[in-house]
Amino acid sequence: MTKKKTVRKTTKKRTTRKAGQKRPVPGWIILLSGVLSGLLLAVFIYIKGWVPEPIQNTQTPVPGVAEEVVKPVEDVSQDLSKNKPDYDFYSVLPEMEVVIPKEELAQEAARNSKEYTYILQVGSFKQLSDAEELKARIAFSGQIAHIQAIDVNGTQYHRVRVGPFDSSREADKQKRQLEQGGHKPLVLKETKS
Repeated sequence: MTKKKTVRKTTKKRTTRKAGQKRPVPGWIILLSGVLSGLLLAVFIYIKGWVPEPIQNTQTPVPGVAEEVVKPVEDVSQDLSKNKPDYDFYSVLPEMEVVIPKEELAQEAARNSKEYTYILQVGSFKQLSDAEELKARIAFSGQIAHIQAIDVNGTQYHRVRVGPFDSSREADKQKRQLEQGGHKPLVLKETKS
């Protein structure tokens, strides 16, 4: 008959030491012993008097050494402040002034004095029926649109527009309302006539 062999599996791995082996010394013990031995050596040297005294400045001359002639130190801070360039804002600014011609100022004032109106263009179609359909969908959202017919290179187009608005803020508000309805309007800026 055959004997059944039972195999045991161990989940923990055991480390075994052979007799006579020593455990390793932890690193912190080696570090601590090195620091302590260094301190003991320093105390021993200090007690024995082997540490040299710091050199103190004495006013007595050393024999055999020629005395140096000590010159007094000049105060040059006054001279440096005299040579330093003076950057005064009020004297430098007029030298850098740029004079703009009166004609350019008048043109800029005329440009800024123009008043603008803002118009939202929601679409442009060749067929009037498509423009009328878009105008009706905009009317359902609560805004009033109008159709403008234009001629481009012999072809007639029909623009669907909302407005005019006096401020860009009001035009932006209406644009957002149209965007919520699924439209993609363009903001156009026109001068008042």
